[in-house]
Amino acid sequence: MSKESFSHWCLQLQQQTQAKRWRSLVVLVGDAAWTTEQLETSLTLFLPAQESNEKIDKQGLFYGELAHTSRANQLISVNRKNYAQYLGTEQDVIVFAVESKGDNDARHIESDFDVDAFAALSGTLVAGGVFLLLLKPSQVEQVNKAQSQDYFLQRFMLQLSAEHCYFIRQDKPEFPALLSLNKTALDNRANDGKLSTTQQVKNLPYGCFTQEQVLAVEAMLKVLSGHRDRPLVLTADRGRGKSSALALAACQMLANAKQPLKIMITAASKPALKVFFQQVETHLSDVKVGVNSVEHANGSIIFYAIDVLLKEQPEASIVMVDEAAALPVYLLQQLLSHYHRLIFATTIHGYEGAGRGFSLKFGLVLQRLTPNWRKIHINEAIRWASDDPLEQFVFASCLLNAKLPNYSNTLLPINNAIPESKSEANNAQAQSAVLSQYKLVTELVTPIQLLQNETLLQQVFAVLVTAHYQTSPSDLKLLLNNSAISLFVLKHENDILGVVMLMREGHADETLVELIRENQRRLRDQFLPQSLLMHCGIKESFNYSYQRVMRIAIHPQFQGQGLGRHFLSAIERHITRQGIDFIGASFAGNATLLKFWQQAGFAVARVGFSKDKASGEHSCLVTKALTPNASHLQQVIVEQFYQQFDYWLTDEFTQLPAKLVWQLLKGNTTLKTSVLTRDILQSVNDFTSGQRQFSSCVYALHHWLLRHCTEQFNPEVLPLLARILQKNSIEKVCQQYGFTGKKALNQHLINFIRAHQVLAISCK
Repeated sequence: MSKESFSHWCLQLQQQTQAKRWRSLVVLVGDAAWTTEQLETSLTLFLPAQESNEKIDKQGLFYGELAHTSRANQLISVNRKNYAQYLGTEQDVIVFAVESKGDNDARHIESDFDVDAFAALSGTLVAGGVFLLLLKPSQVEQVNKAQSQDYFLQRFMLQLSAEHCYFIRQDKPEFPALLSLNKTALDNRANDGKLSTTQQVKNLPYGCFTQEQVLAVEAMLKVLSGHRDRPLVLTADRGRGKSSALALAACQMLANAKQPLKIMITAASKPALKVFFQQVETHLSDVKVGVNSVEHANGSIIFYAIDVLLKEQPEASIVMVDEAAALPVYLLQQLLSHYHRLIFATTIHGYEGAGRGFSLKFGLVLQRLTPNWRKIHINEAIRWASDDPLEQFVFASCLLNAKLPNYSNTLLPINNAIPESKSEANNAQAQSAVLSQYKLVTELVTPIQLLQNETLLQQVFAVLVTAHYQTSPSDLKLLLNNSAISLFVLKHENDILGVVMLMREGHADETLVELIRENQRRLRDQFLPQSLLMHCGIKESFNYSYQRVMRIAIHPQFQGQGLGRHFLSAIERHITRQGIDFIGASFAGNATLLKFWQQAGFAVARVGFSKDKASGEHSCLVTKALTPNASHLQQVIVEQFYQQFDYWLTDEFTQLPAKLVWQLLKGNTTLKTSVLTRDILQSVNDFTSGQRQFSSCVYALHHWLLRHCTEQFNPEVLPLLARILQKNSIEKVCQQYGFTGKKALNQHLINFIRAHQVLAISCK
C-alpha cells in the first residue's frame, strides 16, 4: 500500500462525504509505525491547512495515546475522564484508539474499549468529517478466530462489516470500495466542498435549517409569552440542531423584547454550551460577549452552573436547560419549584447516559407538578444527512436504536381479575394466583445466545433501558462481557415481559479482603459484601456468596401486575439450587420501590447517609437470605440497622422523605409484636386529652408512633413522622404540610392519634 494510493483513496472519500453530507468511519488495522504513517497522510487531507505563522486552530479530537504526527498539534487529546467536556463542540476529525486491557482478572476479559466515549464523541463530528478508529491486528485476529470471550467486540466487528464502514489493513493492499457519487449529490455541493444550505435557510424564519427547528423555536417563544408553569421539553438525537434552536429562540426573545429580559441558561458544564453561544453571537447583532454572559440592549443571557442557580435563585424571565438528561432529576425538579418559565432540552439517545428512562422519569415529575407541560421532538438531522452512515453504525453497534417491543393481547389485564382488598398481602396473593394461570417462563440467557440472536438482544436491552434513566452503551458491553453477570428473561410464549441482570459476588481472596478492611483497596463487582463490611460492620460478609440484582425491568405494558415479584421468586429458586447464600439489591430509595422489595421478602440492611448525585435520593441496600447458613447473619444485619435507625432519624435522616421513613419502619417486624407499657399509653392519652403539653409527652408519642407505623398507611401520618420522629422544627413542618401555625399542627397531631389510639396494643 503506497502513500500515494492511500492519499488518493482518502481524497475520494472526502469528496464523497462532503457531497452527501455524510460522516465516514475508517478503521485502520496495523502496527504502531504503519498506523502513524496512515494517520499522517489522512490528517494532512482531512484537516484544513495551517499557515506557519497562524495560531493553531484545533479541529479534531484524539482519544487514547496521541500519535506523533506533524498534525498532532491540531488535535485535542481527550481521555476517559474529560471527553464529556467536548460534547457540545463541532469537529472535523476524530481519532479513536482502542487499547488492550492489562487486567488478568478472568471477570474482565474485554478490551479497554470505552464505548461510551466512542458513541458520545461521534456526535461531535460534522458533515464531511471522518472518524478514524485505530485497532491492533491482535484485536481483530482474536475476534475473527472466535478465540476471544470479548463478545461485545465480536458483535462490534460484525457491525463494522456493514455498509459505509471502511476497513483498511496493513496486511491487505486493497482499499475498500467507495460508493459512486451520483450527479445530484455533486450538483448540490457548494464551492467550499460542503452541501449548500443557503437557499434552504432563506426560506425559513429565525435562521432555522428545518421546519421542525422552526416549530421548536416557536414553541420556546410561547413559553416566554404564554401562561406560566407550562414548561417545554425539547428532545432530539444528536445533530438535530437542538442547542442551535435554543440559541435562536433566545435571540428572538431579546430582539423583540418590549422590556429588559434576563435569560438564564444552565447545563452540566459551560463547554457543553459552546454551540449555543456561537449561534447567539452569529444571529444577534450588537452584543457584548463576556465569560459567562451575553449583553444586549434588550437584556442578557447568563450562564449559571446548576448548583449556583439553585443556591442563589437569581431573578429570571426564563430559564433554559441544555442537555437536561445529564443533570439529576431532583435538581430539575427544584428548578420547577423556583421558576415558572422553563425550557428543558436534551439528547435522549444515550450519548450523555440518557435513555428512554429519563423521558419516563422526568415526565412523571412534570405531570405531577406542571400538568400543562409540553413536549416537542426534532427528528430531522441538521449537522449531517439523514442517511448518515456513521450515525447508523453507532446506533446499531451501541443499540441506541433498540425499540421497545409493543405487544397486543399478550396477557389479560391481571388486575381486572383480582377482587379489591384493603390488605396488601391479600392483593399480592391474589395476583400470584392469577399469574399461575399463565404460561410464564423464566429463562437464563447466555452472552453467546445474545450474540447469535440480534432480535433477542435488542428486545432485552430495550426493556432494560426502561428500568434506569442512566443507561449507556457501556451497559451493553457489561452485559455481553462480564462473566460474573447472569441474565434472566421472563417470557410469555415468545414475548419478553421482563429482564433481570444479576452480579455474582462474595468469596473474595482473603488478602484482598484484608486490604478492604484497612481502607487500602476497593474491589470491582463486590458491592454487597463490601458495603456490608465497610458500612454495616459485618466482618464475615465475604464468607458468603451473593447474587446482586443490578437491574430488574418489567415491560411498561405489564407493570403493576405482580410480574416483578413472580419473576424474582423464580430467580430465587434457581440460584438457591446453586447454593447461593444471599440475594440483594441497591437502588435509589423511595417508598414505592422499597415497598416492592419488602413485599418480595427483602429486608433493609443500609440506607445511605447522603443523596445520590444522579437520582437525588438516598440509596437503599436490601438483602434476603436463601440458605439456613445465611439466615442468622440476615437477622443480625436487620437488627443492627433498626437499632440505629431510630437515632439516625434525628441526625443524618432528618431530611429523609417522611413517606420513606414510614415504609422503612413498616419493614421492622419486631415493632409489630412490641407492647406499649401502661406509662406510655397514659402519656399518649394525657396529650390527646389536653392534660399535658407536647414536649412533656414526646417520648411516649415517639414510641406510640413507631408502633403505629406497622399499620396501614395513611398520608395524614406524615406530619407526625416529620415532627415526632425526625424532630423537624414546627416552622418547617407547617411550611411543608400547609399548616397555618403551631396550634393547627398540634391539633392535627391530637386528631390523628385520637383516631388511631384503638390500634395500640393493650397495656402490660
